[in-house]
Amino acid sequence: MEKCIRCDAALEPGTNFCPVCGTDQRFVYRPEATTITLKVLCILTIVGSVFQLFRGLIYEMVANDSNNNEYIRGWIYGITGVMTLAGAVMMLQKQLNGLYLYTVGQIIYLLTCFWATSVYMEEAGDATGLLLTIAAVFVVPAILFLIVFWTDECKKGLR
Repeated sequence: MEKCIRCDAALEPGTNFCPVCGTDQRFVYRPEATTITLKVLCILTIVGSVFQLFRGLIYEMVANDSNNNEYIRGWIYGITGVMTLAGAVMMLQKQLNGLYLYTVGQIIYLLTCFWATSVYMEEAGDATGLLLTIAAVFVVPAILFLIVFWTDECKKGLR
C-alpha cells in the first residue's frame, strides 16, 4: 500500500488523487533537490560576497591613496557584501529572513553599480563598450541570482 503525500492516508497503488484529502499524488515534492539547489546557490553567493568585500576594500584603498574623501562606493560594496554574506549563511540555515536580507543587499549593490556606470559613462568616450561589458560582468550574475533565489523552488527550502 502507498500513502498520501499530504495526509498519509492509505492508497491503492497507482492512485492519482487521495480519496481523503484530494491531493494530487502525481506531484512528488523532493525536498532533497530543493536543499541541494539552495545550498549550491548559497555557497556561490558566499564566494561572490567575499569577492565583493575585497572589491570594496580595494576601492577604499585606491580612494585613500588619491585623497578622495568623498568616495563612498567601496564602503557601499563592503556593506552590501556583508549583507549578502549574512543572508546566504541564514539561507543555509533555512531561514526565510536570510532571503530578505540578501535581497536588500543585492538591490543596494545593483543600484550602486548602475549609478557608478552612469557616472563613468559621461567620461568613457571610446571606451563605452568596455565600460558596459565590465559593468555587465558584475550586474548580470547579481540579477540572475536574485531572480533564482526568489523562485518557488528555492523559497520552498526556507522557513
